[in-house]
Amino acid sequence: MALRYDELKAPFVDFGSGVKLRLNLEEFTEVTSKEKAASELRETAEVMDASIRKLRELIQQEKELNLPVDDEAYMKRFLRPKKYYPESSFDMMKAFYRMKARQNFISDQLTTKSVQHALEDRVVQLLPKRDQHGRRILYMEMGAKWNCTKVPSLEVIRCTNLLMETVGREPATQLNGIVFVINFDKLSLSHISQFPPKFVKTVVEHGQKHSPYRIKGIHIVNNARMFNIFFKIFKPFLGKKWSQRIFLHGVEFKSLHEHIDADCLPSFLGGTYELPAYDGAVIGELLDCYKEKFEEEEKYGYVSEVKQS
Repeated sequence: MALRYDELKAPFVDFGSGVKLRLNLEEFTEVTSKEKAASELRETAEVMDASIRKLRELIQQEKELNLPVDDEAYMKRFLRPKKYYPESSFDMMKAFYRMKARQNFISDQLTTKSVQHALEDRVVQLLPKRDQHGRRILYMEMGAKWNCTKVPSLEVIRCTNLLMETVGREPATQLNGIVFVINFDKLSLSHISQFPPKFVKTVVEHGQKHSPYRIKGIHIVNNARMFNIFFKIFKPFLGKKWSQRIFLHGVEFKSLHEHIDADCLPSFLGGTYELPAYDGAVIGELLDCYKEKFEEEEKYGYVSEVKQS
């Protein structure tokens, strides 16, 4: 298991046995994907042109908001989750960058170094295979395998945001979305105490309303009695859409496989492929191959607000 490069010098993580993790920042060209984009996102040439033009105008009117308005790929990243409605996209964009302007919080200055322990301990993982619908799968350890004294909840959320910002640059992920699988095996009170209500409210509202990522499902496994206590903290802040996309599977992976095919999951989730207990630092190495893109991102936003923070 190591970071390697293909014949085009594109980086990927080789887990062995043909299992690889790589990013794809190229626009999708398959007819089926284009048809899906047109059907689900209103993504047609006419709508795209008009929406990008209007969004550009709105951004330029917001004098303190510095964004790359001539970068079409960047604009699509915010237009796609809002189905190319520019006003809704602009509202989300403003909220997203207001959150990034909050220093030392959940989404500012995201680097692999800032979430080093979460990556190394594999508390949050980007699984190598997409699901049968083309969705990226993020896996989280929120129970026995999470040492919350070493990796506090703030770093867990920051690591999650870093991975979402990474795959959120993939056009295929912008189209198909992201699903979560969260393992609560042997959840304890020390874990629960990491999530005070005020923090939970901010994180959940940001995820539901202000982030340009299409969260298509949140699948909970190994949820025992302690999880019910934990869930009571989150439930008041869940909107209708997320409430309908949370699925509790207990210890039965068969239930999980009704939503995510076993062929798309590793064996520890009842799936058909092996994912070794790898050194999570290698994922940081993969992300650092795209370091320049993240450094460029830090130039954007409410610059004056960042200085005043």
